[in-house]
Amino acid sequence: MCPYSKFCWIFGFQIALLAIGTNSYGRRKTWTFEIQSVETTTSDPNIIDLELAVERVSRGVYAISGAFDLKTDVVEGDNNQVEALVYRSSDGVEEYKPIPFKMTRQHVYDAFNGYYKDMLMDALKDCSDLPVFKDKITPPIEKKLYTLTQCQFTRDGFADHVATGFYKVVLYGTGECDWGITVIAKVEPDI
Repeated sequence: MCPYSKFCWIFGFQIALLAIGTNSYGRRKTWTFEIQSVETTTSDPNIIDLELAVERVSRGVYAISGAFDLKTDVVEGDNNQVEALVYRSSDGVEEYKPIPFKMTRQHVYDAFNGYYKDMLMDALKDCSDLPVFKDKITPPIEKKLYTLTQCQFTRDGFADHVATGFYKVVLYGTGECDWGITVIAKVEPDI
């Protein structure tokens, strides 16, 4: 369902970071990343209207800002699902090829209680009004205009070494309407 796309870019970026690696704590990262672009689509802006953009905060520092106008409550047990696929290109010009990191198709509440809570909620709690919760998100997700203001992300919890190149995460949602969010990030050596 489109209402989930307010959280889709979150999951998309999270999946992009997952594509970059797995947990490795206490060691120096040999890479850094820069968000290049965020694109959104929706088949019905009367259910959700979303606008996200990359914003330059300072030299070499980029963030995501925007809004999700959720025009209906999101409830448990409906047919709304999300999934994410990850692709990599060595230079961002050549064809992006799928890599084996993805978020399997699941209900949005499962994604919130897993990926969002474990990897993104702490980073987003001070720059957005997206839900913050302890154990599990309490339904419903209320209709509202959700905003993000210069949300930045860290490399914490990811692999020490990552192949350089461009990573594209495509987050799909299905249900009452179809929507998508595409995030592209450039990974470079951290010199």
